[in-house]
Amino acid sequence: MALGSSGSQPRLSRASRRRKRSNQQSIEDSKAGIKFLVWAAIMAAAVTFVMGFTCTKLYINSAPGPGLVKKVILMVFLVCTSISLLSSVVALTHLIWGQRQSDFQLIQKAMLRAMALVTVAFVSILVAFMVGVCLVLIHLPWQTYF
Repeated sequence: MALGSSGSQPRLSRASRRRKRSNQQSIEDSKAGIKFLVWAAIMAAAVTFVMGFTCTKLYINSAPGPGLVKKVILMVFLVCTSISLLSSVVALTHLIWGQRQSDFQLIQKAMLRAMALVTVAFVSILVAFMVGVCLVLIHLPWQTYF
């Protein structure tokens, strides 16, 4: 006699059903985390895009004779905004890819990579904001205040 008949289905034990349910729940929780990271990456990209156009326009329309300090500050600002925008876009591609996966390990890898990229984006936004403030303060006529 064979171990199982051809028409019988193997029964799942209670533990394996519970494990399957918890795995499904963790995948759903991870996908909710992905949605939050997508929102954060989109916000970082939008803020960086607006900052890049605003400060660059201010620099171009500034007083004649931009000095070396202004050029260096503008270059640092442009590098920081470029890093932020590119890392946000790459994080979004990781997150969109992770949302389409059904394997928990792949979702976790995509989230970890995207978290690192979004962190880099926010840090470079912070540096770009500080450099942009310096760029704006250089254009103020300080002699009239003292």
